[in-house]
Amino acid sequence: MTLEQLTLLVKFLRGDMNGLAVKAAKLVLIDGLSQADAARQLGTRTNTVNNGVKRYSKANEEIKKVYGINN
Repeated sequence: MTLEQLTLLVKFLRGDMNGLAVKAAKLVLIDGLSQADAARQLGTRTNTVNNGVKRYSKANEEIKKVYGINN
């Protein structure tokens, strides 16, 4: 996922680019950190990071499926 894609997903899902879920998703899905490392960096629990990652990665996968994108 790219930052541009995440930003669009946040807009569609009415999220907040400064919110914890988005920051967590960015660190894991774009920057490549582990969920544990992202949690430490953000000062939160791994479960919180996992929720953000799942939310945005699921939305990304659903959009790709609808548009027939296999990447």
